[in-house]
Amino acid sequence: MTTIQRLLSALLLAALLAMAASPVALAQGVTHTVQAGETLSAIAQRYGVSQQALVAANNIDNAALIYVGQQLTIPDAAATEIAGQSDAPAPVPAPAPSEYVVQPGDTLSQIARQHGVTVLAIAAANGIDNPSQLRAGQRLTIPVGGQAPALLPAPQGALKMTVSISEQRCRVYQNEELLYNWRCSTGRAGSGTKAGAFYVQSKYREAWGSRWGFWMPYWLGIYWAGGSENGIHGLPYQTGGYPIWANSVGTPVTYGCVLLGANESATLWEMAYIGMPVIISY
Repeated sequence: MTTIQRLLSALLLAALLAMAASPVALAQGVTHTVQAGETLSAIAQRYGVSQQALVAANNIDNAALIYVGQQLTIPDAAATEIAGQSDAPAPVPAPAPSEYVVQPGDTLSQIARQHGVTVLAIAAANGIDNPSQLRAGQRLTIPVGGQAPALLPAPQGALKMTVSISEQRCRVYQNEELLYNWRCSTGRAGSGTKAGAFYVQSKYREAWGSRWGFWMPYWLGIYWAGGSENGIHGLPYQTGGYPIWANSVGTPVTYGCVLLGANESATLWEMAYIGMPVIISY
């Protein structure tokens, strides 16, 4: 064997020893698009990786802050373990989700409230696009720990709505571009609309307000107020009657909800989706 051959053999042996002593690099992972109601821990469990590995692979500062539509890189599970995750404590298996059989008259909002989870989480776990389309006897998977995701700025291309109580104006944005600037009404004295950052948690073509005895068309529920849900809706009406508050849009007149005119409420309802941000301010 020549001197050059011996030198090449020594270099090759040294390279092999270095590779054996070093951690295996993470393999190229698949991409997961965050769906409504998902949490980082649930996504990690689905792909068989640790939450810590998912955080590291996507440079996430806060594991509680992910948003619908976010693209996550899923690292290779085997490579993750070899790269040092084996020293981490073994993950505790998540409790199994429960099942609920829909009863006559049930709504998704009531079921979510009964089980201590959100409409968003149940809709995501069961692939429900329209929460108003429940049927008696339908079996629903109730996710464990399906709390509302932290409200972040809407992902690019998504809608959001703002409500100004002082101005009595509702504005709809897409890509931060103003699409609509409507007159609207919020709660009257003693029944004020709550300010805060919310999201659409229920969507019904019509909702019945048993406390007041009228129907509310184009209903978008946004938060709970005691035992009832407050939301955004069109002009209410009693069965067989004429619209109520038709001449009052633009003044505080509701019992806590956000009121839009007939055309405006229909337009918003067609565009809105479960999880759409709604920001209410004074």
